[in-house]
Amino acid sequence: MENTITLYSISELLDRNFFIPSYQRGYRWNEQQVEDLLNDIYAFAIKPNKTEKEFYCLQPIVVMTCDEETKQLNKLQSEFDNNNWYEIVDGQQRLTTIRILIAYLVNELYPGKTLYEKHRKNPYKIEYETRKDCNTFIDTFIESDETIDFYFISKARKTIQSWFNNSSKIKDPQKAKEKIRNTIIYNKEEQEQEGIIQVIWYEIKGTTKKQESPIGTFIRINLGKIPLTSSELIKALFLQERDFYKDKENEIAKLKQLQIATEWDRIENALQNEDFWWFINKDENKVTSRIDYLFNIIKDVKISKDPEIVQRKTLNPNQIELRKKSNPTIEEQIGTDSYATFRYFYQKFDKQIDFKTLKKEWDTIQHYFYTLEEWYNNPVWYHYIGFLVYIDLPFIEVYKLTKNDFETKKEIKTKKEVTDSLKKKIKDHFKKISWELDAENIPFINVFFSNENRKFIRELLLLYNLQHIVKQCEAKTIIYKFPFKTFKEIRNIEGHKMSWDVEHIDSYNTNKLPNRKSKVLWLEFSLEEIEVKPENSKYDFDYLQKEVVEVLTDSVNDEDIKNNIGNLTLLDAGTNRGYGNALFPTKRRKIIEKDELGIFIPICTKNVFLKYFDKSGKKNLKWELDDIVNYRNNIVNTLKDFLPEKPKPENEQI
Repeated sequence: MENTITLYSISELLDRNFFIPSYQRGYRWNEQQVEDLLNDIYAFAIKPNKTEKEFYCLQPIVVMTCDEETKQLNKLQSEFDNNNWYEIVDGQQRLTTIRILIAYLVNELYPGKTLYEKHRKNPYKIEYETRKDCNTFIDTFIESDETIDFYFISKARKTIQSWFNNSSKIKDPQKAKEKIRNTIIYNKEEQEQEGIIQVIWYEIKGTTKKQESPIGTFIRINLGKIPLTSSELIKALFLQERDFYKDKENEIAKLKQLQIATEWDRIENALQNEDFWWFINKDENKVTSRIDYLFNIIKDVKISKDPEIVQRKTLNPNQIELRKKSNPTIEEQIGTDSYATFRYFYQKFDKQIDFKTLKKEWDTIQHYFYTLEEWYNNPVWYHYIGFLVYIDLPFIEVYKLTKNDFETKKEIKTKKEVTDSLKKKIKDHFKKISWELDAENIPFINVFFSNENRKFIRELLLLYNLQHIVKQCEAKTIIYKFPFKTFKEIRNIEGHKMSWDVEHIDSYNTNKLPNRKSKVLWLEFSLEEIEVKPENSKYDFDYLQKEVVEVLTDSVNDEDIKNNIGNLTLLDAGTNRGYGNALFPTKRRKIIEKDELGIFIPICTKNVFLKYFDKSGKKNLKWELDDIVNYRNNIVNTLKDFLPEKPKPENEQI
């Protein structure tokens, strides 16, 4: 049998029996943890304008039904729930704290009476395998440190009492007790204005070889500190057995669930591909289960299309408050915490569903995955979408671009329309670029280096590299993907994480050399480029520098030329800062050495230092004005689809 999952109110856990096995530690919540839980519950209970479906949700409780052998061995006996018992695999600390809170509220609100006398419900039982009498001790209200468990239970009770009486958040302790009682005692049908507390109930079915044992689950969740993820909870929704198995679709439904299980693994394995994963994530995204990412996208798309959000834009504040109660948005119904995505899918399975619904929901998940896969496999979309992800465009917006034109709002139907939509969005990102005319009346893009402009130039140069590859892919001269993983995760030889710098290709005199060490390093780099080294030791640095520059350069470019886009390229920070003020031939040699070692150098950066834009082919050791102009023109020609319209020179204007 497959694991099952549902949402239960605390009220639905009353009159049940829970068993804590010996492999778990005893109750150990400290004062802060107890207060945090009380603060959260109370904040929800007094929250104004809650929707009818709104609730406060605790993290998952993982359970497994105790078999008869376990009950007999541990002498588990109860008059509740036909003596059915649940072994708690995870969540006993929260469950025990709620149980202590229930006992405290009953004692405070109904002195001398029981919960059953007032509400026809009994507090749930909690029995420990190795720590007997804890359940009884919770209801005695005697302080004791006879055992470590008694000590922490007593301490939690005192914390609860102090919180109600001394918390700055509470003006009327009696009303606060009543409000929190209401969130606990009442269920979905009976709930009052305070709303209810619910838990995610995850039940492990059986212990076959293919399924995880309760001890194995406990070790994975607690000792391994791996939380139960939304995807694990969602998987249980899809794979648990259902009533429609009894009808004629029985075999078809079972086969479909086997198919879902297989396809689930395929999707997760595909997302484990690091190149795929870094393509859809700007930064390192360490998640236990990567399919969670897919489910989050589906949820976000649905929220963005919620007609209620559109409707509210036409209403005044008072009307909006009324609609929150009668017509809550999807986001208001599911919340915004780490389990919101699970609750979105749970809503679809909340009522008994048929096979058609199950298939429809899984087909939707497959559709979204195939969309991501298509993006990844299309060499043009891969680079454009990868760029949009890098510049922090929310993924939901990227998804919309492939479905609707962001200018005309028309539905996109062809691959060309998808490409055009992506290009329009990227062009919009660079709309602030302007054109100027140089001394010879020739237009050039007005992009100059400054610290404030560094990020923008880095993005422009990245797009230049991407579009260079796209053009080769479109011409079918090469099929090569820009390595987003390597680019975003760039590391130096020692393995330390690095960033990307905007590098001045000709950097001579851009920075002064402040000390003897930097001067010696500059000379060591530079003298390697010429055959004859000055032998007279009496020469000072300024003289030696002048002699080297005369050999290796024809002229010195002014600052405006050096800060122009035609003199800028992408280089990892480690390489750049290692010899940022060196002359061009030194940088060229170092780039070639690093490339030979397999260190990632963006393709257009390599082209720069290999003199790709030198029309004469005679000046490998120099980077001069002609090189800057040729390189700048290549950037403009490569990115022409993303730049504002180029103005005509004055002598060509009508």
